[in-house]
Amino acid sequence: MIKIILFCIAIFLSTSCCFALSDAEYKAMMQSSPEYRQAEAQLAQAWKRACASVKGKGGMGWRELRDNQRDWLARLRDAEAKICIDSGMSRTEAYIAVTRDRIVYLESFAD
Repeated sequence: MIKIILFCIAIFLSTSCCFALSDAEYKAMMQSSPEYRQAEAQLAQAWKRACASVKGKGGMGWRELRDNQRDWLARLRDAEAKICIDSGMSRTEAYIAVTRDRIVYLESFAD
């Protein structure tokens, strides 16, 4: 299932224009949306737990998780949010939704 989603996102990225959350937009969302602030705080905690769990196992797992998170922040988060926006969500709602999805993903690494 994850491979199908990633494939769809890759196709989407190759056919769409650049869509990214700017620093100013991020700051505005953090200031104006308690839900977004909460999702970001939960994401930070999920990241810490995932890192602690994967580092305890050593080796390649940590590097893969780190690289995956960097890729999500650099490209995939915005692509996922754009899909949500295109389906009728507001920009803030979309970023809250994809952040919550990412939390679930990171929680899968925690013990």
